[in-house]
Amino acid sequence: MSTNRWLLPLLGALLCLALGLLLGIQLRPPYLPQPATPDAGWDIVVADLIEGNARLRKEVQALEGQLAKFEDVERGGVALQSLVSEINQLRIVNGLIEVSGPGIEVVITGPLSVLDLHDLINELRNAGADTLALNGKRLVVWSAIGTDGQGVTVDGYPVQPPYRLQAIGDPHTLEVALERPGGIIELLQRANRELTIVVRTVGKLTLPVYDRPLQFVYARPVE
Repeated sequence: MSTNRWLLPLLGALLCLALGLLLGIQLRPPYLPQPATPDAGWDIVVADLIEGNARLRKEVQALEGQLAKFEDVERGGVALQSLVSEINQLRIVNGLIEVSGPGIEVVITGPLSVLDLHDLINELRNAGADTLALNGKRLVVWSAIGTDGQGVTVDGYPVQPPYRLQAIGDPHTLEVALERPGGIIELLQRANRELTIVVRTVGKLTLPVYDRPLQFVYARPVE
């Protein structure tokens, strides 16, 4: 892509130069040393002009063709970069790759219901968290947080307290969303005095790959 950045301006400059030469030849007054026969001299000049113009037109067409090819390559490269970016975004959203970045870590000690945990996760998502993990398990859009009758489960796996909720996103925004007056943490601790929730910002979190197979039972591509 760096080669295209200087080739395109160079081809454009050459194209302008060729057009300038073509225009200059057409407008330049002919100079004849002292032709023996005026008609014969003009015939030679006209023939030279026609030949020169034809040659320059071919050069201009060739440069235009090369310029068009490089423009196509440039557009194709941009389209490819956009496609790769979209694919990587989908891989992140679906938990198919390990991700890292700044964010916060929330450690919850004490009794916490499944609904309370849902509220915490939704609060982080609403605040702009890009990716989440609970006790080292990646959470994606369709992750099922429930209970087995004794404790919390994530996609069928039991998760034991204390709960460690990690979220990648803007640390300040996420922290303020949880700890603001009248926010989710204050409400949960008012409802249960035995509950302890500690929030800390982290410069770099690393969240694992989603460890459950992706299975679509009913959805099929449209033909």
